[in-house]
Amino acid sequence: MYTLSYVLYGIGGVAVLILLGFTIALFKKKGTAKTNKIALIISVLVAVASFGYGGYHQYDINQTIEAADDEFADNADKFTKLYKTTYDDIEESGNSIRDSWAKGIVDAAADDEQADIPSIIVEAVVDNQENIDNSTTNIHKLKKYLDTMNDYDTGEYDYDAYNKAYKRLNSLVNYVSDPSGSLSSYSDKLDTLVSDVDDAYKDIE
Repeated sequence: MYTLSYVLYGIGGVAVLILLGFTIALFKKKGTAKTNKIALIISVLVAVASFGYGGYHQYDINQTIEAADDEFADNADKFTKLYKTTYDDIEESGNSIRDSWAKGIVDAAADDEQADIPSIIVEAVVDNQENIDNSTTNIHKLKKYLDTMNDYDTGEYDYDAYNKAYKRLNSLVNYVSDPSGSLSSYSDKLDTLVSDVDDAYKDIE
């Protein structure tokens, strides 16, 4: 990124050395005075141009990096806020589905009936559909923020932490949207996914 600046600084350095050489030659009256003066002028111009443009180029790069870091930080802030909202909502829905599932089994047992698990699950999901739909929409928004962060990643911030957080929340949303297995297995996996998301959130908050 700074290669051009370094090359220009190198050229400027060489020009300075040449300038010193011809200055010494001029004072010692070696060679023709006219030639030495012309060489001095050329060396000065090359040195000034090299250091000047090299400095400008480096400044321009620093400004670009600063702007990219600002853009990353802005999207990271939006990402984190929406992440927390989505996390809270989908965790609430996941717990609600678990509670409804357990209640359906208990109610069926109280009536000496076999619990209709598929129907219980469908009803529980429908009851939480608004939260689930909002969370799914938010996942798409989070992906857009993440893509923008990737575009402006200069290494100043930990992009990988946000990417990991996104993947874990996406897994949680997908699982709550389509519960499967037994109540016990659902409950265990839900707790694991929630714990994973919570850990990932701590890395970006």
